[in-house]
Amino acid sequence: MNFSIKGLFYRIFIDPLIGGLRRHVTSMINPGEKVIDIACGTGALSLSMAGRAGTVTGIDLSGDMILTARQMAGRRRVQNVTFGLLDATDLSCYGDSSFDVAVTTLSMHQFDTETGIRVLQEMKRIAKRLIIADYNCPLRPGPAAWLSRSIERAAGGDHYRNFRTYMGRGGLNRLAAEAGLELTSQEERGEGVFIITEMSPLQTM
Repeated sequence: MNFSIKGLFYRIFIDPLIGGLRRHVTSMINPGEKVIDIACGTGALSLSMAGRAGTVTGIDLSGDMILTARQMAGRRRVQNVTFGLLDATDLSCYGDSSFDVAVTTLSMHQFDTETGIRVLQEMKRIAKRLIIADYNCPLRPGPAAWLSRSIERAAGGDHYRNFRTYMGRGGLNRLAAEAGLELTSQEERGEGVFIITEMSPLQTM
């Protein structure tokens, strides 16, 4: 039986840290909606949303994460979720407005700027509305902010460089504007460390 050490690490140490964020995002899904979870990781959010959504599709670029997500879905016997290995910068396998909602959590700060914009543009093409949770910019001072910065610094490499660029450029709000999105709602969570934002395509005259 296949097994992912990386997936197990995230499931044990990372997923519990953002349980509150996951529950709030889930509460924003309307009953019966068709949802796509971009950069779904271990599938924890996808499986949470499955209790409200009609169907959930989770995609990720990591084979380890998709393996973990499929195993979790199998153990829980969740029938309305599917997981696939897919690059979110090219979602041409899905037509325009294929989903009611596109969701992503704590992924935007991991991407370089160009990649982040491309992912948001694909999300707005395939879904009628977007729900995005990521780091607030700036982070509200306090222990939660210190912990978050420490985790990002420990990740090192491109991950940490992208995090610093994301924060230095103004975070999610600037990325959204550059991708042609407008904010419809925004709420701080986790002692001001995170924001949960609902967006829609920018209306042009």
